[in-house]
This record gives sequence, structure tokens and C-alpha cells, in this order.
Amino acid sequence: MTEHFTKTDRHASFYLACGPETGQLIIFVHGWPELSHSWRHQLRCFAALGFRCIAPDMRGYGRSSSYRTHADYALEHSVRDMLDLLAHLGRDRAIWVGHDWGSPVVWSLASHHPERCQAIANLCVPYIASGFAPASLIA
Repeated sequence: MTEHFTKTDRHASFYLACGPETGQLIIFVHGWPELSHSWRHQLRCFAALGFRCIAPDMRGYGRSSSYRTHADYALEHSVRDMLDLLAHLGRDRAIWVGHDWGSPVVWSLASHHPERCQAIANLCVPYIASGFAPASLIA
């Protein structure tokens, strides 16, 4: 497993990588209050199967950039961070796996950028078709 950084003019992301560089790409998106390190066992397991596995620290976590305002943590920014990471990796598509807070990031990515998704899987958070917004969550 190796440690990496990528930086754009809007955000810096730390990420862990494992597996052959030419393998099918899986990006593991952690939840709250976790880090890329939370995926270490899955990274090694899937890398052993030939996949290229990536796990970033999400914005505000670990060694990735943090921000002062609540608005800077809007879902759209996290989705953009993941698209920037995908571009940095030189890939057009990935299998995306989300857990907890990572799940709405992956669902939003898939619904707004399906061309960037080979497949998606999410753990521990139900899918809400109308999106993760107060009007959808408060009944």
C-alpha cells in the first residue's frame, strides 16, 4: 500500500493506493468519522484479486484539505473532489464503493455523472431517490 496526494486549485486530497496500476479501478469512499485507513483490509483483498484500489481521505478528514464554512462541505464539492481524483488517476470510470457519508457521495456521483461509473455499491445508508436534503430526510 502506498500513500499519495493530488492537488487542484480548489482542493488537496490524500489517498491510499494498492494493486496493479493497470487493474480495474475501485475507489472506496469512507464515512464519518473515518479515514482512508478504514479501507485498508478491503484495499489489500481486492488488490490481491487484480484490482487497482484507491481510498481517499474525504474533504475535512485526515490529510485532505479542510474548510471553514459549512457550505464548503456540500455534497456537490465532495462529488467534484472524487471526479478530480478520477482525472488525476488518468481514468474515465471506476467502480465506486461508499460507506456511511460516502454513500450519498457515490449516489450523487452516479446520478449526475453516470459516465464516470462502471458500477457502484454502498453500505450502511439507505438510498433516497429524492436525494440527501433536509426536505427529503425530515418527514
